[in-house]
Amino acid sequence: MNKKKSNKNWNEDDRDVAQLIDEITVDAYTDDEKLWAFRQVIEDEVNLPADGFVMDEPVEVLEIDYDGNERRGLTATCRRPNGSKHLVAAADVMFPKNSAAARYLDAYRKWLGLETYRMAAPRPGRKPRHKAEGSDLNVEDTLELAALSVKQRAARCLVLGTERLVTFRASGLWKIIPGEIVTVNPRKQWSYAGHPYLSGDIISTRLEVKALGLVPLRLEDVGLWNPAQHYWGDEGEPLEDWAKPIVSRGSRPAFVMEQVIPGWDADDDPFSDPISESNDLRFG
Repeated sequence: MNKKKSNKNWNEDDRDVAQLIDEITVDAYTDDEKLWAFRQVIEDEVNLPADGFVMDEPVEVLEIDYDGNERRGLTATCRRPNGSKHLVAAADVMFPKNSAAARYLDAYRKWLGLETYRMAAPRPGRKPRHKAEGSDLNVEDTLELAALSVKQRAARCLVLGTERLVTFRASGLWKIIPGEIVTVNPRKQWSYAGHPYLSGDIISTRLEVKALGLVPLRLEDVGLWNPAQHYWGDEGEPLEDWAKPIVSRGSRPAFVMEQVIPGWDADDDPFSDPISESNDLRFG
């Protein structure tokens, strides 16, 4: 019977990584023994093959091994999208955050004295993604896709629960907005010029932050808001009918949602941001 391997999320605290290293190497005394210990725990706990990245390029990680060469350390056999295989240092491989593979490779990097996954600065530009394969697209069952971008005849989507891309074609695409989760009934799957395509019928759409793995914007409690003290017009003017129920309800808790503006620097220039500047250029 095969042991079920762990896919649990892990805490990003340095203390947890250090504790994990201690657990892995508890019975190892030399560097060679510790490298074998890392190799063994990865074999026991990580499902391979798995999606990964080397220098921001998507690869399929086939195997992580140790051949006894302490200077080389752990190695990873990777397959690029064109099918070619390469042997690289395992410390150079990045896995999806919070995966079991990322957890153990982070511990290995920290043991080597290198930056851990979360500490490494992200590279500028669009994040590369793996392309969906036939095994990701079961045309005999319904499929959930997360829409990234929508054009007139096709939508760029992620297969929900993966980091794999597919181009989806269907009638009624104009109803979809980026960020929605689309449940589809697939009809056909094919590849063209190395890119995966899927056609089918749209069954339903929904918005679900949790399913996309997004962090909701923070709400800040700013105390009670008294609508009677709010400005509803010039003094002496009668209160409009639509505002009367708001005022009559009385004071209630008030919250301010976290403001996220791309490129905005509150310290350098809090009154300027790329969106406002572009509007000024457009309409100024």
